[in-house]
Order: sequence, then C-alpha cells, then structure tokens
Amino acid sequence: MIRILTLIALFSSVLFSQQISQYYDYAEVTQSTPLYNYTYINKPYKECYEETYNNTNDSNNNSVGLDTIIGLAAGAIIGNQVGKGNGKVAAKIIGGLVGGKIANNIRGHDYSNNGAYETRTRCVTKYKRKKIKTLSAYKNYFTYNGVQNYKISNIIQNTVKIKHTISY
Repeated sequence: MIRILTLIALFSSVLFSQQISQYYDYAEVTQSTPLYNYTYINKPYKECYEETYNNTNDSNNNSVGLDTIIGLAAGAIIGNQVGKGNGKVAAKIIGGLVGGKIANNIRGHDYSNNGAYETRTRCVTKYKRKKIKTLSAYKNYFTYNGVQNYKISNIIQNTVKIKHTISY
C-alpha cells in the first residue's frame, strides 16, 4: 500500500509540475565604450619667493649706555678746554650734552651694516586640487532581436551571452 501511495504522489508531482527549459544565445558586440570614475585629491606643492628685509639694528630705545657716558665725559673735557671763567662751567655742560648726544646717536644707528638689505627665501606649502580619471568598466553595445542593448563588464567583449528561460 505504501508503494502505491508513493507511486501516485510521484506521478502527480510530475504531472502538475512546470517544466523549465533554458538555452543560451549569443549577440555580437558592435561597440564598446570605457566608463570612468573621477576622484579628486589635494596635491601639496611648495611656493617659494624671495623676501627682502632691512638688516640694520634699529634699536634706539633712548637708554643710557656706557658709550653715552663716555661721550658725555669726552664732551665735558673738551668743553673744559674751550671755556674761561664762568663760561668754563657752561662749556663743560654744553660739551657734555653734545658729546653724550653724538655717542647715543652713533649707538642708535649701527653703521657696520651700512643700511644693507638682505634677502632670504621663504617657502609656503599650498594645495592644488587634482582630478584623477580611472577606468572602471566597459559598456558593450549589442543588438538582439532588433533592440539595441548594452552589458557592462570589466573587459571589452566581442560577444554577449544571452540566457533564455522558457517555463511551461
């Protein structure tokens, strides 16, 4: 009895099942065009330029230094030689002030460099946006049954495989 039921179940499943048939056809590719991806990167580069600056020590901060004191003393000594009587005191004071002023002015202007200008190279890093083009795939065009289609693939193809499925 079990054999008969199994045979009936098998026969009915074959009777009521759909049959699926598949076959393949090929179409010739008429044209292939590359597809690209575009990416952007910031590429660093250095931009350098010459910078000119005055190399004098312009540090006149009106301070009294040893040179000013020496100039004051030298001016007072010279003023002592020039004046007579009560004018001798005035000549010492005026000579000291003039000597101190001259010494202070000499210190305030560094004449060893003669006001020379120096140049130095200064570099700055900048960025330029660069577009990079990379090949991603190929679009392969073909005509099948009078309709133009395409298939995207990683390589250029000469033919395209077309799968037909028929169910009944």
